[in-house]
Amino acid sequence: MTYHSRSIVGFGQLLNTLTKGLTDGLPVSTALDVIQEQFAAEAVVLGITSRGGNCLLFANERCDAFAATRDSCEQSAALAAMLKQFQHVAANEHGRDNSVEYSLWIFRDREASRFDNEETALAGILVAQIARALDLVSRIENGSAEMTLYSDALDRLNVGVIIVDEHGKVSSSSAVAERLLQARDGLQIQAGKLRAINTSEDRNLQAAIRETAMRNVGDAGPGISRGLSLTKPCGARSLGIVVRPVNTRASGPSAVAIYLRDCDAVQDVESEFVRQIFDLTPAEAAVTHRLTTGLSLEDAAASLDISRNTARAHLRSIFSKSGISRQTELVRLVLNSAVILGHSPQQAA
Repeated sequence: MTYHSRSIVGFGQLLNTLTKGLTDGLPVSTALDVIQEQFAAEAVVLGITSRGGNCLLFANERCDAFAATRDSCEQSAALAAMLKQFQHVAANEHGRDNSVEYSLWIFRDREASRFDNEETALAGILVAQIARALDLVSRIENGSAEMTLYSDALDRLNVGVIIVDEHGKVSSSSAVAERLLQARDGLQIQAGKLRAINTSEDRNLQAAIRETAMRNVGDAGPGISRGLSLTKPCGARSLGIVVRPVNTRASGPSAVAIYLRDCDAVQDVESEFVRQIFDLTPAEAAVTHRLTTGLSLEDAAASLDISRNTARAHLRSIFSKSGISRQTELVRLVLNSAVILGHSPQQAA
């Protein structure tokens, strides 16, 4: 197919308008309006069929024949009626992993001019462009949701993450890291750059960031990682951090991730999750909860307003159900379990 220069410009504008609308989050119906105008059509319908056979149908906004439906394409009475009423051209395209099929129908009045070969070919190009655009949107949305889940899991584990470049300039930080940075307890941000509070420790931190960022991308393995201990002015314990490269395909300096975990933070658990996961009674779960916060059995009994003997009886039952025999084992078992994913991390006491 040969295009006149003006036709090529118009074709490019059509693809750009269509792609920009879909990737910018405009309704699919709005994108179909663009196609409707291009073809001087009565209506445009897009079907998105999943691997299971369910079809989500969209019509352009100016077509009020039917609303979006989750019927299969074959079961759609509205689509069947339009196929009977109008002349049409159709085109299909599979998504990136063949799990989705995109079907495009362009309808024109039977008294209007027939669809020619060029229009048929254009319909195929447009549905392929729609498939690529919607696949891209889906991957971005899935990636964003996945990153949110990972970030939430790290926050619940009380692990902070700070992403910096080779010069230590901060590009992002997690909620846990933000709390530590705001407290300036071992780490701080100065002029957009991550720095340790202690001057000598800051020199070590900057050197670790540079060395990690400048790792040889072509080398096998995860690259250089460094562990550092930073003085905490507000805490008895030091702040431990791990400096790791962020894997990228680009050559040259890499982004660097700073992982940190505040040993002074209180890792709390919720009694209800303890009860559900370890099959305990509410009273047993309450005792377990108190023990994981660092209380002795006597203090746990006092806080629950029960006798020491009652608390001991609960502890024996907990040991029996958990297959352990020591209080320290119980605390380790709970804090290493999925229980801690069911709560929000607490700030340092």
